[in-house]
Amino acid sequence: MWKKRELVFLTPDDPTALSCPKCDEVYLHQGNTAIYERREDEPYTTVISQNGHEVTAIKFPSEETHNPSSRRHGLTIEFTCEHCHGGEWDGEKVIPSKREPFHLAIYQHKGVTYMEWVE
Repeated sequence: MWKKRELVFLTPDDPTALSCPKCDEVYLHQGNTAIYERREDEPYTTVISQNGHEVTAIKFPSEETHNPSSRRHGLTIEFTCEHCHGGEWDGEKVIPSKREPFHLAIYQHKGVTYMEWVE
């Protein structure tokens, strides 16, 4: 399962801008997405994932997915931060960062929709 982090939208210049959960910068880039289609407490979840230009839809046992909802539908969007994931200059070239991307999760639980960072 995902590790949850606080979701922060506040920036002094734009209160609607999403900020990085690690450094609070707003220079984020969206990456891969996953949609988790699950009727309430169903034993199987259909995972529709986008990775670059490839889209797949596969049915998995619900407990084997990274669905942010323990009982219903969910959605995750991968993000990288220009500041945190930007890499390091070694004097000759940029060494890419090995940090894992962050994921923004949107999901429903007991009739309430939640949105939060997960790792």
